[in-house]
Amino acid sequence: YPELKLGDNGETSVFAKYGGYLSFTIEAMDRDNTRLLRAAPRELALAGRRNISEQIAALFTVNSGAGPTLTDTGALFNATAVTTAGGHLNLLTTALGTTYTAWDAVALAMYNQPMLVANEVGFYGTGKKQAIEPRYALVPRALKPAAEALFIPRWEAPAQNVAAVSATWGGRVEPITVPEWTDVTDWGAAIDPDLVPGVMLGERFGVIPQVIVAGDQRDPAMFANDEARTKVRHFLATGIGNWTALHKSNVAG
Repeated sequence: YPELKLGDNGETSVFAKYGGYLSFTIEAMDRDNTRLLRAAPRELALAGRRNISEQIAALFTVNSGAGPTLTDTGALFNATAVTTAGGHLNLLTTALGTTYTAWDAVALAMYNQPMLVANEVGFYGTGKKQAIEPRYALVPRALKPAAEALFIPRWEAPAQNVAAVSATWGGRVEPITVPEWTDVTDWGAAIDPDLVPGVMLGERFGVIPQVIVAGDQRDPAMFANDEARTKVRHFLATGIGNWTALHKSNVAG
């Protein structure tokens, strides 16, 4: 058996603490005729979930859509050859369109991405092609109808003028709407993270936000001011695991 090359391309992410609190006095609780205050913990938890979406979405949009700079010195999304340091060849400029032309180009590029060997001279882009198709189409809300028309199968209904989706990709790709993406033409693609993990989410105390209630009579705010406090707390770190799992199309205009 030949000795295999053991390489690494580790990325570094920094944990950040997110959260805040709401305060309610006994008088406010007495005036809560619609039980609005009961909804506060649930709303705080939902806000934490949306924050996760925001942090991950930003990985695709920072630096004018090129993404963060990785340890190999290249931006997450670039059109540089993979045989050079920092080259990822995972950036195109073609609109999603109404046919599979643009998606096929992205899928082919991701299929042909070489598996990572080592971030060293002589090993850039030398791995075998990963040979995996993208599983998710990432789109802004404005492109949701176009993505669903391409990838969600439906029965042919000429009377309603609804065309059947081609068997080429219909049902094999899941469109995901990214609420934070404001550019109405840019879109992306991702491989199933169970096969190649592209985006990584680090957490402390769990992915679900912590909702903490300080309402005991002995708590300082309650003791001094008859005030109960409800806090949401989240420790998160986001980063890139493997850039070969991701692709971006930054469309001009």
